[in-house]
Amino acid sequence: MAYISIETGSPTLRMTTSIHVISPSEYGTPAGSTLYLLHGAGDNASTWHRLTTVEQYAQKYGCTVIMPGVNRSYYTDMAYGLDYFHYITEELPTVVNNLLHMNTDPAHTYVAGLSMGGYGALKCALTYPDRYRKAVSLSGVTDIAQRLQDPKMSADVAREMQGVFGEKLEVSSEQDIYALAEKLIREQAKLPSILCCCGESDPFMKMNREFAAYMGGTPYEFEYVEGPGTHDWMFWEEHLKTTFEFLFEEKTK
Repeated sequence: MAYISIETGSPTLRMTTSIHVISPSEYGTPAGSTLYLLHGAGDNASTWHRLTTVEQYAQKYGCTVIMPGVNRSYYTDMAYGLDYFHYITEELPTVVNNLLHMNTDPAHTYVAGLSMGGYGALKCALTYPDRYRKAVSLSGVTDIAQRLQDPKMSADVAREMQGVFGEKLEVSSEQDIYALAEKLIREQAKLPSILCCCGESDPFMKMNREFAAYMGGTPYEFEYVEGPGTHDWMFWEEHLKTTFEFLFEEKTK
């Protein structure tokens, strides 16, 4: 087991950025699978490792875990900023594949995240279903339009969101989880399996319930787990176990 912190220059972001990695593999032996694990707003590339037992799950399931940093970008090519979605989906896999012994088979590649990172995970899997077999959203923003129109949003956060989504806070079809999910159905594309978890006291509970109701009427393999808890690390630690059992259900049966 190795924990690796990478500081590297990014051509896409035009700056140095951090990538944290948990690798369970012996030298020269690829791990069995790869998980891109995405942080929430206010966190960074190190937060998952510092605040959860993710390393133990990586070792148990033989999974390389890639934890990039994207600031507060909402995993989006920003209207007034940097191209973080391109970085996550195009540049990052190339960088880590060149540096590490990883299993790059899409059948063994997953993406998960919490809050803002839950939105990012769903967006990745529904934009590129040929690259990720499964996706997990923990307390995720499943309805970005609803999030942007939140009347309780502070002026500071609203300005920040304008930097990401534009002055009018308009959501394109490439940024809308529902539109992406519907597009794959229309195209009869390969559909990723999806798990969403949310706490009963979470501020995003309503949108997660609505998304679960929508997905229940589609051809997607979809699971929704709701339980006690709010938007905090106690809930995410508890459902990290749920996440890995979903990703590796073949090994837990």
